[in-house]
Amino acid sequence: MSGNRSLHHINILVDDLESTVTFYRDDLGLEPDATPEQGFPAQFFKLGGGIQIHINELADERPFRAHFAMRVDDFSSVFRHMKEIGAIDTKPWGNVRKLPGGAMQMFLRDPSGNLVEITSHPDDEIDADVLEDDLVDPGESMFVFEDEGR
Repeated sequence: MSGNRSLHHINILVDDLESTVTFYRDDLGLEPDATPEQGFPAQFFKLGGGIQIHINELADERPFRAHFAMRVDDFSSVFRHMKEIGAIDTKPWGNVRKLPGGAMQMFLRDPSGNLVEITSHPDDEIDADVLEDDLVDPGESMFVFEDEGR
């Protein structure tokens, strides 16, 4: 097979469209996109480069570690807000950390239990209070699983 390949959208299933739309729009700052009639409650959001997140209210099982990742421009602000609303989840992949390549990494749960990875650009400056927080591993590290049984 030949030709160019690129990511078009990510589809996540949710239990409550309204609370999940609030999370992605208000808490993560994503812009809603035009959403065609789906035959079930849905909302699309814009990501960079023409990529979308399709949020559909349909019953389904939520995986424990499977996720998608978004890079943000102000990791420190996103960290503080996600901590304030209790969205940071350290169980699947461990604490918030600075990866060996320099990027910060944290994992969040949306209101329906979908896991979202948030990363910084590798050379972004991270505020000292964030790096000193109990949810952040000191120094650079890789994954430490709290729940090996899952």
